[in-house]
Amino acid sequence: MNQTFGEALQRASFCLREAGLVQPRFEAEILLASLFNDDRVKLITCQDDLLEEATRLRYEEMIRRRTKKEPVAYITGEKYFYGRKFFVNRNVLIPRPETELLVEQALRWSQSCLKSKDKLQILDLGTGCGNLAISLALELPLAEVWAVDISRAALETAGANADFHQVTKRIHFLESNYFNAFKGLTAPLFDLIVSNPPYISSKEMTSLPGSVVDYEPHQALNGGRDGLDAFRKILTDLEGYARKPTVLLLEIGANQQVAVGRLFRKSRAFRLIGWRVDLSGRPRLYFGVI
Repeated sequence: MNQTFGEALQRASFCLREAGLVQPRFEAEILLASLFNDDRVKLITCQDDLLEEATRLRYEEMIRRRTKKEPVAYITGEKYFYGRKFFVNRNVLIPRPETELLVEQALRWSQSCLKSKDKLQILDLGTGCGNLAISLALELPLAEVWAVDISRAALETAGANADFHQVTKRIHFLESNYFNAFKGLTAPLFDLIVSNPPYISSKEMTSLPGSVVDYEPHQALNGGRDGLDAFRKILTDLEGYARKPTVLLLEIGANQQVAVGRLFRKSRAFRLIGWRVDLSGRPRLYFGVI
């Protein structure tokens, strides 16, 4: 069945609207543009041009997946984070804009660290697609970065992203659970430790939108009964891997500021603790300086 660009967009918009999507035309354009290197101008200038049959079939499959509420990033296979493209799939969480705050704060702290150290050692715990580790490696070309994840599939995705951004030689990927990665190894002492850990409670998992709970990896979302399991694990072993002064930066969930702060104070490892809010004014990041 022959279809022009305009006809394909119109039909896709209708299908997405019927499926209850809030921005059907916008999403229809995003998905079609992804088949042409994200060139949305082409959608305007080629309205009356015929789609090739293979392209039309691919596009229809993408629309079918989106009507089932599969996230756009998984359908296109990519997501932008801190201004850069990252490959994503269902083995990794989709990077959120809110997490860019963690990169911004890490860069801010790194400036003070660099004054007293020739080379930064950075650790990313639970790296997922590698968006934090790779962003920091690109922004801090003198840093050596270590990235840990318990999922081999996630590390494969992170490795592909490191290759794409040409920082593979400066990032060490390790398959393990947080600091367990370094047991039996001569690990460096770190100047900067970052993590966007699982922080959703088991109860909250049942109320997540279908686009999240049905598609994104539960292992990277579920933080246990109270959502704090990952924070406890990280804080328990932290001091053994810190080259003082060391900064720990952790993304936190909604309403976790008090509970996470309590865990930070209980560890007695920090001489300074605090938090930062995201653009919506919500506490999004907790930090501690050892």
